[in-house]
Amino acid sequence: MKLRDTSLGRLFADQSLTARFAVHSFVCIGLMTAALWLLVSNYLINQILQHEWQATARIVQGEVKKFLVEYDFTAQDRKSVGHKFVALLNDMRLAPDIVHFRVYNSKGVIIWSDDKQTVGKSFADKDELRQALRGQVVADMSFGQKKKDAPAPAFAKGAVEVYVPIFADNGRELLGVFETYKRADSIYNDIRDARIVVLLGAFGGGLLLYLSLFAIVRKSSRKIDEQQENLLKMQSELVASQRMAAVGEMAAAVAHGIGNPLSSIRAAAQVAMLDANGENGAGLDSKMKDNLQSIMQQVDRVQKRMQGLLNFAKPMEPHAVPVEVNSLLRDVVEALGSRFNNAAVAPQLDLDDNLPNVMSDANHLEQVFMGLITNAVEATPRGGRVTVRSKAFGDAGTGWGVRVSIEDTGEGIPVENRERVFEPFFTTKPHGTGIGLPLAKKFVERNGGAIKICDVTPPGTRIDITLPIAN
Repeated sequence: MKLRDTSLGRLFADQSLTARFAVHSFVCIGLMTAALWLLVSNYLINQILQHEWQATARIVQGEVKKFLVEYDFTAQDRKSVGHKFVALLNDMRLAPDIVHFRVYNSKGVIIWSDDKQTVGKSFADKDELRQALRGQVVADMSFGQKKKDAPAPAFAKGAVEVYVPIFADNGRELLGVFETYKRADSIYNDIRDARIVVLLGAFGGGLLLYLSLFAIVRKSSRKIDEQQENLLKMQSELVASQRMAAVGEMAAAVAHGIGNPLSSIRAAAQVAMLDANGENGAGLDSKMKDNLQSIMQQVDRVQKRMQGLLNFAKPMEPHAVPVEVNSLLRDVVEALGSRFNNAAVAPQLDLDDNLPNVMSDANHLEQVFMGLITNAVEATPRGGRVTVRSKAFGDAGTGWGVRVSIEDTGEGIPVENRERVFEPFFTTKPHGTGIGLPLAKKFVERNGGAIKICDVTPPGTRIDITLPIAN
């Protein structure tokens, strides 16, 4: 039992707030609706029955006063007054619901009845009759189910017994009790209609309450989810900003600490190269020149990495101007021609001739395209291909823009790493820094664009960049 309760509790705990409220409120409102239906229907039924029995009692009491006097209840010679009771019965039978009655004296003995066999018999121990002898109007809807019931004619079966006390003119002395048999069809119809009306009302009210509360809770749940998402986003942005602040401080410290020494090293190597190429360096061999050239290249590489860190930590604010994307892409591919040749990778340009200008910072876009195309070349095996496409998209309803796609024929990026590659310092390259793609993403977003990694077939990587056009 405990295991079942625990499992059920875990099942509800795993559900959303809306789902848990839907189940709990359905049960609670259902029970409340059922209880309300029972209470109100029983109350209405009691009121209907009470009104019915009181109306029957008034009819009987009025008819008795028209046909009988006090002596008729105490007369020793019953035959002398029997015709009055017959006249009373015939008159009462004019009412379609009353089919039969018996008359008891104040001691509970039948003094007149349609069934002559019951005359003179005492039923003073009958519960309903005892209450009537105490002056109460009593109705019995379970006639024929009690052993103490007096036998009734066949036509009275299924009728309701109403016991009506008859008092003397002074209103104090009990003369007798009339046991009236009344057909219950109309009463049962009224009861059934009352139950149906109350059930529909309770069900409609419960359903309206349930739907109203469900709509409120659902809206609140969505609001809570949005607030949680915003909170998580704010937390991630706070962590990212703190991280960037740390990166910025580190990059500034590194740049300040080794920037000047690196510049001095490069300047010394450059002077030595000039001397080697001059008359005084005629005797230096080519290996020495290659070493000097290598020193200058490595210093440039380190300075470039440092500048990338500084740009990533605190990128320059964009200065948006109309930019011709196709010209910029051609210039970048041409500038990287030596990289394509050294890697034995073929560039392929598929540019839209009718491409509109975009509104962006040209320097930012150049760095983005340079970094992404360089990554594509490095990821492509020898003999592969890097394709650069540009195309306009959108319409008057969704807005206009330019999409630039850079696709390689390398191994591709695993699905689980596609979001992480935009995180700072995440890299799968042995000598990578992990700031190329994050920096590209930051530049693109600061210029009002978006960048994402798309699925391609066969294996490879395609990065799509969307940029807003110039109005």
